[in-house]
Amino acid sequence: MSTHKNTHTKSLERKLHRKVIAKNSLNMFFTIIIYLVIIIVFASPMFYVIGNSMRNSQAIWSNAFPVSWKTFIPYEGISLANFKQTLGIGDVAKGLGMDISQNLLISLASAIAVVTSSLIFNTSAAYFFGRLKFPGKKFLLIFVVATMMIPQQVVIVPLYIVANKLHLINTFWALVVPWYSSPFVVFLLTQFMSDLPYEYDEAALIDGANQWDILWKVVLPNIIPGLITVSLLEFQFIWNEFYWPLIAVSRTKLYPVQVAVASQFTESGPNWGVVFAAMTLASLPVIILFLFLQRYFYESAAMSGIKG
Repeated sequence: MSTHKNTHTKSLERKLHRKVIAKNSLNMFFTIIIYLVIIIVFASPMFYVIGNSMRNSQAIWSNAFPVSWKTFIPYEGISLANFKQTLGIGDVAKGLGMDISQNLLISLASAIAVVTSSLIFNTSAAYFFGRLKFPGKKFLLIFVVATMMIPQQVVIVPLYIVANKLHLINTFWALVVPWYSSPFVVFLLTQFMSDLPYEYDEAALIDGANQWDILWKVVLPNIIPGLITVSLLEFQFIWNEFYWPLIAVSRTKLYPVQVAVASQFTESGPNWGVVFAAMTLASLPVIILFLFLQRYFYESAAMSGIKG
């Protein structure tokens, strides 16, 4: 009788084990399907742009329909001529006046200038909110954060008037000065700083440090991942900015790369191979920067109060 019960119990355990394995396998299957769909949705535009940047317009349109692997991956007539033309290399490119190398430098210089000024002003403001104690601090921080809810289109006219009064329109500084400070970066850095124990500040004050010493020698070394994260986000924002430069700058030599790429769309129609090559070159800096700095991005998410 006991042997029969043991056999029955083992049989139930095996059935339960098989059900668990089947359930886990099914969950794994659906998880893989979801991940594949996400990868296809997000990666297919990138493959489409990169692949067609190596084709001429005729090859692009001849493989556009019906959609197949040939639409995304060039299989014949692969050439880097579009990239050369985009960068103004060669007689054809010089004759057409196509050269975004200057625009790439403008975007890079403006992004670096904004990130630098942002780290200076936003870090100071974040230290004010995150480490100093004073009455009404929370209400003032709420006011700063509330400005994030105002759409850019609402303030674009007053921003243009102020920039014009300062004689910044049609200058390089029109791409920098309006973005020297950001409420989002102030809020994010405030979270990083407020997570640090206040015992650090008290110990530094006992050792004779002032507020500048605490900021420079205590706080900043402990939020390096956060500083790199906000720098990456700010760099990406400025690099991809289109609306304000389109309004504030009319000289083609001062166009950032996004406006320069959009200027290729004319009534006669763009050379799609060149446009895709320009898009690829415009995307590379941000992608490369994120690949090198992603470790700090994940570290900042783990150490901050925004972790999910």
